Amino acid sequence: VGEFDGMCGPQADWVHFNAIDYNNILDQIVISSRYNNEIYIIDHSTTSEEAASHNGGVSGKGGDFLYRWGNPNTYNQGTSENQLLEAQHGVHWIPEGYPGEGNLILFNNFHGDWLSLPVNDWQSAVYEIETPMINNLGYELNEQGFFGPIEVTWLNVSDYFSYIQSGAFRLPNGNTFITVTSERRILEVS
Repeated sequence: VGEFDGMCGPQADWVHFNAIDYNNILDQIVISSRYNNEIYIIDHSTTSEEAASHNGGVSGKGGDFLYRWGNPNTYNQGTSENQLLEAQHGVHWIPEGYPGEGNLILFNNFHGDWLSLPVNDWQSAVYEIETPMINNLGYELNEQGFFGPIEVTWLNVSDYFSYIQSGAFRLPNGNTFITVTSERRILEVS
């Protein structure tokens, strides 16, 4: 990726957070880290003091991640085969009342085994995932010791690719609105 996004070498932007969304029902925040190839959920109910610790808030976990998904290698779990995200953008919860409500949807810039393909064959994809939530508070680790799901709930792969930015948004009718920044395209898929 560094060759294409100009982000080679040491830098201050080592995680590159590129998206944030708030879920007022859960009182949680989801953020996306392009360079770590992960999304994270944190407890919004914590005070500043609690957020600096491992205790407090509705979750009782203070400022610790409640959930992280996409690349368990970043926390020494799983292998490179378990990495599902690569330079993703635009994560957010699907709104209440929409098909897939409560699930997360995001644009994954580099989908599949892209490094083995010629540049003209690279693809992006839209992922919808259902998080393994327990009692609307926390998230469960799977048997391998990392957060699931292992497979996405819904996947859209087509003839689009964007190495930067982009997003996906569920519409009330169940279709998904996709922005493909590099190609300057907007799509609606059923």
